[in-house]
Amino acid sequence: MVGPRWGAIVRVAFLGPEHSFTHMAAERLFPGAEYIACRSITEVFRAVEGYEADYGVVPVENSLEGPVGETLDNLASTMLHVYAALEARISLVLAGRRGAPRLYGHPHALREAARSLDRLAPGVERVAVSSTSEAARRAAEEGALCVCSHRAAAAHGLEVLAESVEDGPNYTRFIALAWRDQPERGERTSIITAVPDEPGSLYRLLEPFASHGVNLKMIYSRPIHGKPWHYNFYIDMEGSRLDERVAEALEEARERSLFLRVLGSYPVLRGP
Repeated sequence: MVGPRWGAIVRVAFLGPEHSFTHMAAERLFPGAEYIACRSITEVFRAVEGYEADYGVVPVENSLEGPVGETLDNLASTMLHVYAALEARISLVLAGRRGAPRLYGHPHALREAARSLDRLAPGVERVAVSSTSEAARRAAEEGALCVCSHRAAAAHGLEVLAESVEDGPNYTRFIALAWRDQPERGERTSIITAVPDEPGSLYRLLEPFASHGVNLKMIYSRPIHGKPWHYNFYIDMEGSRLDERVAEALEEARERSLFLRVLGSYPVLRGP
């Protein structure tokens, strides 16, 4: 996706430790970069905002578990843009010491494999940690079980007890963060907005997209911190903000909202 600029190595922050699914997404989006592992999604945002990294890669949505709240909350409070996205198949393994009383995993991973874990590890305590690679590290350190990637299990010397433990086809969408987007290459556009608390306000916001033939791919509400029972709406749509029909729909929607910010228009990579 991006190579060295002016002879310098591109620095990419990601949700770590190494060998997480986000690490693999960062390698796919920015091959040959210098990768900086962060302890949380929020830390990835701060690394890019503080110019410690040129780009940041975080998960934003899973096909089984839905949007990632921490990513959406940070998008609401930052001026960073979505530079690119990657939709990747996620294959989870159960690894570690057979019969161990504790099992580590990222909250999404534990839910994505919940039915399989009920069958494969009944009665085992499930402990949520910050990433699948952190789960593998903990399992190796404590002689426990974990749900992680095959790569993380191998990196920590864990025995793989079961493969493909996810409950059905499992995909995660990752986004790359930067101080700019790529509207000239944009096949998808993301926005954040809010509407008046009155009947019909959401309908009026969405109507321009229908009238201009803009296909909405995702709409999700998220509570506004400090304002109970008030919500921001995150919306993904097909097309670039440079496309006439998208631009016109955005302008009309902006006039019907309390605010509307375009998070970015960007290309989407797809693959394993």
